[in-house]
Amino acid sequence: MHFKHLHLCLVPLLLLGCDAGGPALESINSRNKSIQCTLNSSPLQIDITKGSLDANLFLGDKEIRVNLLEVKDFYQILMRFDPQIGQLKINKAGTELIQLRKAQERTESCSTELKPS
Repeated sequence: MHFKHLHLCLVPLLLLGCDAGGPALESINSRNKSIQCTLNSSPLQIDITKGSLDANLFLGDKEIRVNLLEVKDFYQILMRFDPQIGQLKINKAGTELIQLRKAQERTESCSTELKPS
């Protein structure tokens, strides 16, 4: 194969790799919002303020100040370790909460309510 024809093979490959119509996810802190999920059979709520990756997590009668750390395709929820909660992360869309506890991973679906600014 001649090098002058190589570009004819590469252009279609490059175009196939582009997804211009794919969904664009906005940052989890782009608006004031409240994310509701269930964790260990109890209602969980995460309140996020626009422009901040600090959040308030409410679980049962507990209110916990947490930080959200953006990782590749999710947000790690940073907080003081609690063996009843384990480690938490939430997907970028805010629709799934992932709990890692006792070497088991569990995923719960969530809903998001936008709050006035």
